[in-house]
Amino acid sequence: MHLRVISGVALLLGSSAIWAGGSDEVASVSCGVQAAIEVGMTPADVKDLCGQNWKPSYVSEHIRPRSDGEEDVFHKWLVHPKGLPETHVVFKNGEVVRIFTNRMTPLPSE
Repeated sequence: MHLRVISGVALLLGSSAIWAGGSDEVASVSCGVQAAIEVGMTPADVKDLCGQNWKPSYVSEHIRPRSDGEEDVFHKWLVHPKGLPETHVVFKNGEVVRIFTNRMTPLPSE
């Protein structure tokens, strides 16, 4: 009986965390003065549009091998648009393929 109660509580908490977590896709994320990063842009496009002095808060690089022997290179940029939760911009082989926010990230305080 005791084990069933613990298992039930663990299942309930686990499913709540999954429901509360996740991400929200967004069409674009603001950068610079009046510009926005959108899917399909290259890093050069972003620099031209957002300004040469604009940069993401954090950049990570990941290389994944493909079944054909080639590699895909992913870059994830973390940006903090004003008044919005932190946003992730994912590049695959030099092109933005996804922009999303994390539901569990709190909005910044102003």
